[in-house]
Amino acid sequence: MVRESPPLPERDDSPPPLRHGKGNGNLQWRDPSLKEVIDYLDNPDREKQLNASGYLQHLTFSDNLIKDETREYGGIPKLVQLLKSDMPVIQKNACACLKNLCFGKENDRNKLAILDADGVRMLAAVLHSTYDAAVKEEATAALWNLSSADMLKPVILDAATDSLVQEVVAATPAYQPNGVSNDTDPLRPYSTATFKNATGVLRNISAANAAARKRLRACPNLIEGLVHFLTVAIQRNQVDSQSVENVVCLLRNLSYRIQEVEDPNYDPATAHMLSTKGGKSAPSSPKPKKDKDKKREHAKEVAVGPAVLWQPYVVKLYLKLLQEASNLDTLENLAACQFAPSAEVRAAVRVEKGLPVLVELIRLKEDYVVCAVATALRNLALDPRNRELIGKYALRDLIEKLPDAGARRPPVSDQTIGAVLGILFEVVRSSSAFTRDVHEARGTEKLRALARSYPTYSHRVCKYATQVLFMMWQHKELHDGFKRSGLKEADFYSGTARGDSATLARPISSQGRERPAQALLDDTMSSGYGAVSDSQQRRPQPPQYQQQQQASTPPAQNGQTRNDRGAVREPLYASVRKGNQARGMDDSWV
Repeated sequence: MVRESPPLPERDDSPPPLRHGKGNGNLQWRDPSLKEVIDYLDNPDREKQLNASGYLQHLTFSDNLIKDETREYGGIPKLVQLLKSDMPVIQKNACACLKNLCFGKENDRNKLAILDADGVRMLAAVLHSTYDAAVKEEATAALWNLSSADMLKPVILDAATDSLVQEVVAATPAYQPNGVSNDTDPLRPYSTATFKNATGVLRNISAANAAARKRLRACPNLIEGLVHFLTVAIQRNQVDSQSVENVVCLLRNLSYRIQEVEDPNYDPATAHMLSTKGGKSAPSSPKPKKDKDKKREHAKEVAVGPAVLWQPYVVKLYLKLLQEASNLDTLENLAACQFAPSAEVRAAVRVEKGLPVLVELIRLKEDYVVCAVATALRNLALDPRNRELIGKYALRDLIEKLPDAGARRPPVSDQTIGAVLGILFEVVRSSSAFTRDVHEARGTEKLRALARSYPTYSHRVCKYATQVLFMMWQHKELHDGFKRSGLKEADFYSGTARGDSATLARPISSQGRERPAQALLDDTMSSGYGAVSDSQQRRPQPPQYQQQQQASTPPAQNGQTRNDRGAVREPLYASVRKGNQARGMDDSWV
């Protein structure tokens, strides 16, 4: 007779096996089951609460099945209640458990359960009330994990912003109670895990919406504290840290659509129409003397708050950072607006010899870096003198990034090609001499191939290439040369697009519309706001980053290992990293 075994249950609720002690006679014991551990969390005996929360922290480390079962057994509300304990060590254990439970995209249900149990507000209350450094570290780490979920960002913004900002500002010597720092290492106050975690949370929530940017920009001393940290890190040549990445990305998000600081109703599309209404050859009207005097008086004022973002000394910091890291997006944002300080930033980059730094970076092989450089150069090219220097010294390097006609597709993303075409459009529109240089560098040949390359390249790339070709033909003095090369008008013109209203005539990427409130932070269609797509997140990483970087969540101090991260696909907000994986044309970033 064949006997079939009964099916295995989905979950084994049987108690763990008994263990026998050596040298202790007949003493027997067993490990408690998960349900028993969770039941101990609300035991009146605080010693049992302490042991149970510590053991649960161990169990939930890098084990998604245990995390799910903890939620199903009702463990999350009990952990949230332990945050009210008057024993810091119990608070620390509870924060660490919540941190583990909400790590990773696959644990979004746990994040919602923590929200439903009022966990976000309780974590913020703990951060505000405790003086224990270990508790602060675990609480901020839990909030960092929670802040990777879009639906929790507004809650964290409302509940925890003040406490998080205080943790950042408190590390700045100028804003400490005595106004000075007795530490011989000026970076020591910033080296805590709490500072790193707090800036990580602020980095994530700054990518939520315009209201979040407005709230954070209004926080007293926040921007000044961030700039001070960045200054010290650059002076000490210690820019390869998670904290530097968080701070730069936070500044980058706060710089997004910077004109809304003075004009809350700023609409980039309307601004573009007004700026191009007079056509490409319309002369600019002279500025009244009163405006010049007002600008001179404004320069004498000490910048505070959001005004710090566009100061020349801050631009100088970014340029120094570019020589060590590769985050062009802050400069891109600052330079993109039809905004007086943005014009000053574009000029400051030139004065501080920043253009050669950018041109050098355009020669790198990492597509993500090249894309950021090209977009920054595109927006800097709104300045006539910058445009002239770019045309003189960077034109051949830019054309080199365009694919050859008939060649296999190179590892250059549509996003990068689009940014390069944006620069060429601006340069070609302004100068027949540069247009001739583009043609002589085989640019016309490459542009014609791109214009008819769909579906190898996106429809947008084809459209951009067509717009550049159209603008080249507008220089009538070059027609004879084009015809000697065997080209005719039809080779430069397609459709009925007008050059003065072309898509490429406005700043690229950063000035798009706000994303829909319920949309994920993948920022497609060149809205360029606060997030890096999943394809970028998962591009190959250098070994040092493979051990540290995981989406918007804290690295090793989060109590997670790489095994728990492999399947995580959360958006990575405002990355500073280099990479060489091609990006899609619709991927975007701040």
